[in-house]
Formats: sequence, structure tokens, C-alpha cells
Amino acid sequence: MSCRGQRGDYYHGNVGGAGTGSGCVKDTVARILDAQRRVSDDSGHGCDTSCDRSIDDLLSPSRHRRHHRHTTIPFMLVCKDSCSTFYGSGFINRGHGRHGRFECVESPVFKVRGFVGGSDNCVRLELLSPVHHRHHHHDDDERDYEDDVGGSRGGCGCKGSVCSFFNNREFDNFCYTGVCITVNLDCFCGISCLDPVTPVD
Repeated sequence: MSCRGQRGDYYHGNVGGAGTGSGCVKDTVARILDAQRRVSDDSGHGCDTSCDRSIDDLLSPSRHRRHHRHTTIPFMLVCKDSCSTFYGSGFINRGHGRHGRFECVESPVFKVRGFVGGSDNCVRLELLSPVHHRHHHHDDDERDYEDDVGGSRGGCGCKGSVCSFFNNREFDNFCYTGVCITVNLDCFCGISCLDPVTPVD
């Protein structure tokens, strides 16, 4: 299936931007980054989920009865060549010195950290992992960082079902992984935004 000519499949609902090609992806990522920076500095839609709505929610929380501002618009990217969801991966060192252990991290959900060297194509993204709360009635719940999410998948690239990647489980936030990748936005034809959140460390 090609992305070209499939606007009904990829350019409505929860996929932001308009038009074809990577220009709308770059423009949307730039708007997300700008909105996140504005929120950090300042510490009745047709779609339930869209990039335009997520940006609006991040900058105008009172409009939707939110009592505080979130800091991040998580998003996913659709690969241009296969129209599949893009997964990033990397390794994090969980120890120090001789006792360091590398752990593989993979996710299709990202936070934009900034454009690289003044480029409007190359952008640095941080991988975000889901957080599952065991008890929802306490503010200081123990958080269950799912070790089995994506654990059997290796490498990075374009893959199929995002829901199966997350084991079709509900979760209520994301955590920072500390794993960042640099990508060329020209490689993507679509972007899907989640509702704004404030990831945990």
C-alpha cells in the first residue's frame, strides 16, 4: 500500500498535517516543538485526537478544564516507503564502570527535543515508554514500567500494529528513556499525535 493517493487512510482523524510528502510532517514537528517550548517558558474539535488539537490543548489547558499545563506532545511517525509506523531503538547503560549493563529500549512514541544544527530536516527525538499505574486512587502509585513491552523486537525501522506492540494494554502516561535518536523527517509521510502529557523520569 502506498501513501500517495491514500489521503482517506492517512490524512484525516488522528494524523496531523495536510498535503502530501514530508513537508507537512516537518511543519507539524516544528509546531509541536514550538508549543512545548512556549509551555516550558510560561510554565468543540472535529477529531478526538489530532496534532492540531494536541497543540491547542498544550497551549490552552483551561479551554478543556485542565488545571495545569502539560509539557509534551507525544507522537508517532509513518514511514514514507511502507506506510508503517516507525520504531526507534537504542541502548541505555544501567550501571557504571565494569558493572555497567546495557538495556535495549524500543518505542514508536517520541518527544521532539530539537532540530539539529539549524537543519529543518534532521531532528532529535527521545523515545518514550508507557507507564502503567497499579492503583489509580493514590497520587504516589507505584509505577510499573513494562519490561516486556517491545522486548522481543530488535533493531529499528517500520513495523505494523502499534496496539500489539503495547500488548493492547491501557496506560496513563509515558516516562523518559534518555535514549535519543536523530532522524531525517524527509523519510516520513505521516504523523499521529497523542494527547499532551507530562512524562515522568
